[in-house]
Amino acid sequence: MMETPPPRPSAWQLFTAFHAPGPRWPGALRAGLAMGLPGTVALLLGFEAELLLIAAGSFTVIHGEGYAYRARWRVLLTAGALFATGAVAGSFVGTVVWGQIEAGATRWWLLLTVAFATTIAGTGVFIANALRLPPPGPWFILLVTGASTMTYRLGLNPVEVGAWALVGVGSSLLVSMTPALFNPRGPETRAVAVLEESVADMQGEVSVEKLHQAQTALTHAWFTLADAGAIYAGRINDTSGLAERTLAAQARLVGTDNRAVDELSDAKNYIDVDRVKVPHTRPSISYRLYRSVHPHSHAMMTATRVVLACLGAGVLSIALGFNRPDWAIVSALLILQWGPDKVPGTIRGVHRLLGSVLGVCLFGALYLLDVHAWTLMLALSVCLFFSEIFVVRNYAVAVIFTTPVALMLGGGLTQPLGQTMRERVIEILFSVVFALVLLWLYRPNAEPAHHLRLQERCRRTMESLLGALLTGTPDEALEQRRDLQYELLSERRAAQSLARNNPQTAHERWAEHLALQRAGYALLDWCAAEPDTRLPLGDIQSLAERIEHHA
Repeated sequence: MMETPPPRPSAWQLFTAFHAPGPRWPGALRAGLAMGLPGTVALLLGFEAELLLIAAGSFTVIHGEGYAYRARWRVLLTAGALFATGAVAGSFVGTVVWGQIEAGATRWWLLLTVAFATTIAGTGVFIANALRLPPPGPWFILLVTGASTMTYRLGLNPVEVGAWALVGVGSSLLVSMTPALFNPRGPETRAVAVLEESVADMQGEVSVEKLHQAQTALTHAWFTLADAGAIYAGRINDTSGLAERTLAAQARLVGTDNRAVDELSDAKNYIDVDRVKVPHTRPSISYRLYRSVHPHSHAMMTATRVVLACLGAGVLSIALGFNRPDWAIVSALLILQWGPDKVPGTIRGVHRLLGSVLGVCLFGALYLLDVHAWTLMLALSVCLFFSEIFVVRNYAVAVIFTTPVALMLGGGLTQPLGQTMRERVIEILFSVVFALVLLWLYRPNAEPAHHLRLQERCRRTMESLLGALLTGTPDEALEQRRDLQYELLSERRAAQSLARNNPQTAHERWAEHLALQRAGYALLDWCAAEPDTRLPLGDIQSLAERIEHHA
């Protein structure tokens, strides 16, 4: 167990780090094909204007990457439904807003767009953080949904928008699931291989970035194996040897000096790096959502910051006479969506600023090249390719390629170039300011309350497990064991965040944090060692006293 708070990387490490280990070109190729295949058919049939709508649905493929095939199809269907529904809803909102404005009404009708996009942003951020979804989270969904509010100006009705987006969704399903016919264990096999390579790459001097990449690979390997059904309830379920290889890699990783810091990326490492155990599965969706409905929860605090920043950026965009408040809202969301700590969040703001400005310049180049038809399809496919390459690696690079797609989807190719570039850059600037002000000044001492809440949840979950052991064996209390591990990991993550944002408070609580972790894992280890043994009442009472003493 880590006796001191984790080390902190320098601002330069945070700025330059490339987070995701292993090759990403196979997924990037699928992202490009998800746009290119239906786009080719559409062009051959004479549907040029619909290319951008197909691209809106093709973002679906990015959300399925990395998942085992047994879980991937569900993720793709869920993301695809959100993209298509969001595109239709955004188009309906745009029809109302721009219909009123063109009829002579005030431009403040754009407040409806602000309210709509902010609702999508706040809801998406809460769900993504409560469920601990991996990147990119709700960002692409809001990008497509917000841009769809502009499709009315392209002469497209909501039904057309949704139908063509579904073409992109269908293409994403096809290109993402087809490899399962040839290599059904491909995702989990690659995840374990990447883990082994990342651990092997740590020989000699271990950098913070390499250690973080190895732990990210470890988290991804275990989650992929769980989705594939290879592990369940802390046990190995198949004979492929992948879980055993992951345990061996984890044992080598645990032997390395000190610990990586989670703020290097938004892919948080919810594992205990001091243990070599098969993890329990994640709690149910309803459990994770319900436990986050609390004013001090990370998900609720993050969603609140996002809503306030999005409202401020959107309203200011309208006040300045701009016509894309959704763009300012997307810019604010990208910085705050995972509830980063203060310094890493500031680095995200710099990433967003630099990457988006370069992305606007790339859009300007495409505009001047007069891309249309086949060249437009090629440009969209290339942008989707590089979006997948960099979406979990480095924000500054990723947004260079997502920005042109968002601007084109919002009708940027039909507007004056100078006006579009000027307004979008200004919106990026003040949305970054709004996001950083909320990050640093809104309830700056919320982390201590969040950490105390999670410590109490750990104690209650231990009590719940002990209560279950009164009437059954440890194997009959799998749900309580699963929930306890989840709360211990949450408390560990909150303690690390506390050490970065409130170091004095973390120093005062660190011994209590360690005692709580030791007590909880001691209980879990006993359950794993005696899965079928019914404990006498006296032994349960002894365990309860030990937990009360240590926790």
